[in-house]
Amino acid sequence: MQSLYLSLTNWNGLSPEYDFIGLDNFKRAFTDPNFSGAILHNLIWVIIFLIVPTSSGLFLAVLLDKGIPGSTFFKSVIYLPMIFSYVIIGMIWNFIYEPRMGILNLFIRIMGQPDWNFAWLAQAKTALLAIIVEASWQHTGLCMVLYLAGLSGVRQDLLEAARIDGANPIQLFFHVVIPQLKNSTIVVISLTVINSLKNFDLVFITTKGGPFRSSEVLTTFMYKESFWNYQMGYGSAIASVLFFIVFIVVFFYFNSVMKEGNNE
Repeated sequence: MQSLYLSLTNWNGLSPEYDFIGLDNFKRAFTDPNFSGAILHNLIWVIIFLIVPTSSGLFLAVLLDKGIPGSTFFKSVIYLPMIFSYVIIGMIWNFIYEPRMGILNLFIRIMGQPDWNFAWLAQAKTALLAIIVEASWQHTGLCMVLYLAGLSGVRQDLLEAARIDGANPIQLFFHVVIPQLKNSTIVVISLTVINSLKNFDLVFITTKGGPFRSSEVLTTFMYKESFWNYQMGYGSAIASVLFFIVFIVVFFYFNSVMKEGNNE
C-alpha cells in the first residue's frame, strides 16, 4: 500500500518532503518509450517461456516417466539448475557466452567458423534472447517435475481402454494423457508467467538491462528509476503496474484451481 501511495507522489527517495501529483506518474509511464520497451521485452519473455521451458519440461517428463535407464540421474541433473541462485546461473552463462573463451563460441569455431568471437550479451540484437535462454535452462527442471507429478496421476485404465480401441501412441498422448494433465498445466503456466515477470536478478547480473536498454524489463527499469535516477514516485508507479499484472495472473490461477476443485 505504501508503494501505491508513493506512486501518486513526486518523491525522489531522499527528501523528507514531496508533493501529491495524482496519476501523473502513471500517465508518464504509459507515454514513456522506455517503459513501453520494457513491457515489450517482458511480453517476449513470457511468450518464449510459455513455449520453450513448458514444452521441454513436458517432453522430458514423458520421456523420463517411461523409466528409461538412468532416469533418476537425469531427473536430478535436469532439476539441478533450479537450486542454483541467479548469481550462479549468471556466472555460468557469462562463461558460456564469453566472446573469446566461451563454450558457445568455441563450439561454433570448431564447427567451421575459426574467427567467430561474437559477444552475445553485448549485442543489442541478441542480449535479451541470450538471457531468456539462461532462464529457460533453469526453469525447464521445474516444469519437468510438475509434469512428472501430473503423469503419476494419469489413469491407466483409460489408457488401456484407448489402446483396446486402437489408439496409437500419438493419439493416446493428445487425447488421453494431455487432458488429464490440465491441473499440472495450469500450475506450470501460472508459475511460468510469474517467473518471467519477476526476472530482475538474472537481467541485472548479466546486462543490467543493456546494451542500450535492449534487455530492459519492468523490474530493472523500476530499479533504475527508483535508485539510480532518484525518482521513487515514478519507480513506485512502475512497481504498481507490475503488481497489477502479477495479481491478474495469480487471480486466474486460483480461479482455475477452485473451478477444478468444484468440478471434482
